[in-house]
Amino acid sequence: MCQGFTMDKEKAVEFLVYTVAVLVIIAISSYDSLFLLAPPYAVTAYLMIFENKSKFSKRSYVAVSYLFVILSSEIIHLTLGISPYYMALNVVIVSLFISYSKFSHPPAIALTIFSYIVHNTIFFAFTSVVVLLFIILISFASDFMKHWLELNQHE
Repeated sequence: MCQGFTMDKEKAVEFLVYTVAVLVIIAISSYDSLFLLAPPYAVTAYLMIFENKSKFSKRSYVAVSYLFVILSSEIIHLTLGISPYYMALNVVIVSLFISYSKFSHPPAIALTIFSYIVHNTIFFAFTSVVVLLFIILISFASDFMKHWLELNQHE
């Protein structure tokens, strides 16, 4: 292997799980050939799989942050409409939420911006919830697989 490059079994499992997660995220978010929701969720998947001990990777924080983005985006889209001013307002609202509450997950800010590019409230909400559930499930699967590897190493 190259110097500075290590590949243990746990890291290999994490990478495999992450690759599957990103491929599924891209497939789910490929509506109308727009893959705009994939970037923030790919970052979330990375954090939850590779950096699962980070404060930004707690499942409850990720879920609450993204649900807040979905709700604030939908409310602003439906009541005020879609414009750069309302996008800025929503980004500020989401930034305040993740900065001053315990539910800190910075990729949620990116999802807020992408919600304005997509312009489809039903698609945005549905896809976001489906991908969020998938990422949470895949993070549990990753933890289980790493735990299983750890148990089998000691045998």
